[in-house]
Amino acid sequence: MVEKIFFDVDTQLDFMDSKWALPVPDAKKIIPNLRGLTDYAKEKGIVVAGSIDYHEGTKDYAHIETELKRNGGPFSDHCMKGTYGWLKIGATTLYPNHDVKGANSLGIFDEAFYVHNPPDTNSRNLKWLNNRVNQAIRLAKKEHQSKKPKGIYFHKQSFNVFDNPGFEKFLERVNVKEAVVYGVATDYCVKAAVLGMQERGVQTYVVTDAIKGITLDGEKQALEQMAVAGAKFVTTEQVLEGRVGGRR
Repeated sequence: MVEKIFFDVDTQLDFMDSKWALPVPDAKKIIPNLRGLTDYAKEKGIVVAGSIDYHEGTKDYAHIETELKRNGGPFSDHCMKGTYGWLKIGATTLYPNHDVKGANSLGIFDEAFYVHNPPDTNSRNLKWLNNRVNQAIRLAKKEHQSKKPKGIYFHKQSFNVFDNPGFEKFLERVNVKEAVVYGVATDYCVKAAVLGMQERGVQTYVVTDAIKGITLDGEKQALEQMAVAGAKFVTTEQVLEGRVGGRR
């Protein structure tokens, strides 16, 4: 069993850099801390899971990509399939393949494992998803033993990673008990991930100097909601010193 994971929320080009599609204000300021957490996970052989915003932009996905303006939502196109913007930044890429042309050395192709979210849950898609989750579980256990995690990321078309049914299956099957959480944005995707894990019995540790929100008020409210749900708040320094969680 893995029991403890690091959970990386949406540290992608479109959110992390002001030159890209939908930047979170001041997100670049937390990149040094994100790099430190990623390096620590590599050094300690900690399994890294995470969410990846990934929009198809097709009619088949319109009913679950409701955050996009094209589907009546509040946000312009971002993290679209076929664009560089959905790629992770270099600081949170565990084992990079090569730099992305024109990405200012931030965007990296990763050798990570991705679990896509099907547009619906018909029997064929559920069978495919279960097979993919089983692969992710085997990889997580192998990485836990080999001390060389590549990262296991769950595609999502909304704020909430639990809208990808594969993530809940993964948590249950790997028996995750604790998750160190960081990334963006605090008042949307970070909050949804933390609340969802707390609800499912996973103790979360939110790294307060490795998250950023879209608005100060939204961030404050999100932190309050997470605290009520039982989340614990830590700093990057505490994580790097091994002072977080019941299992080191």
